[in-house]
Amino acid sequence: MFDTIIRGGTVIDGLQTPRFRGDIGIKDGRVASIGRIHNGDGARVIDAEGLIVAPGFVDLHTHYDSQVYWDPWCSISGWHGVTSVVIGNCGFGFAPVRAEDQERAMLTMARNEAVPMESMREGMAWDWETYPEFLDSLERTPKGVNLLSYVGLNPLMAYVMGLEEAKNRSATEAERDEMCRLFEEALRAGACGFSVQLGGEESVQRDYDGTPMITDLMSEEDLLAFAGVMGKVGRGFAQITGPFEA
Repeated sequence: MFDTIIRGGTVIDGLQTPRFRGDIGIKDGRVASIGRIHNGDGARVIDAEGLIVAPGFVDLHTHYDSQVYWDPWCSISGWHGVTSVVIGNCGFGFAPVRAEDQERAMLTMARNEAVPMESMREGMAWDWETYPEFLDSLERTPKGVNLLSYVGLNPLMAYVMGLEEAKNRSATEAERDEMCRLFEEALRAGACGFSVQLGGEESVQRDYDGTPMITDLMSEEDLLAFAGVMGKVGRGFAQITGPFEA
C-alpha cells in the first residue's frame, strides 16, 4: 500500500495540532496517511522513535544566492529540516548583472554576508546576464532544497541606469518604464517578487564601497511603480528591509 513508512516518530504537523506519536505513510512521493499504520507489507520502514517528524520548514530570508552553486543543501539551513529557501533578499543579488559588474555584485555580498570572494569566483557559474537567464542557471544547478528568488532592485536599477547614476539621481520616466518591463519579464519567468532595502543615508547594511545602497535613497514613486507591476501580473510579494520604529 505504501512505498515508505516513517514509524513511531513525534509528529508536528504545522497545523497547531498538539504533537502526537504516529506513523507516516508515503506513496508515490507524497504523504498518503498519518496515524497508526499496521499493514506495512513491502514498504521501506524508517524508525523515527525519539525523533521529530514535521513538514519541511521554509527559510524565508536567506542569502544563498551564490552558495547554492557549490552547496546544494544550502548549509546550514538544510541541516535543520529546511526544505525550501528564498534568496535575493535585502535588495541585492546577482541578476540582472553584466559581465563587467560581476565583481562589484560579489563585493556587496562579501561585505554584507561574509561570503568569501574566492568562493564566489571559483564556485559561481556566471552563465547569465538577465534575470530569466539567472533562473535558468539555477534550474540547471543540482539542489537538495526547493528555491524561490526575489528580484533585488539594486542590481536591476544599476543595470538600467548605471551604478553611479542610480546612486546620485532619480530614474527618468524612460528608465523607470524599462526597469518595470524587466521586472515584469522576471516575474513571468518565475521570480516571486522584489526585494528592497530602504535604510536611508544612515543605513547600516552598506554597499561594497561603504556608501548607501541604491535603494536606500530610491523614490516612493519608483517603489510604487514596481508594486504596480505585481498588480498587473496578478502575483508576487515584496520583501522590504528598513529602519524600525519602536
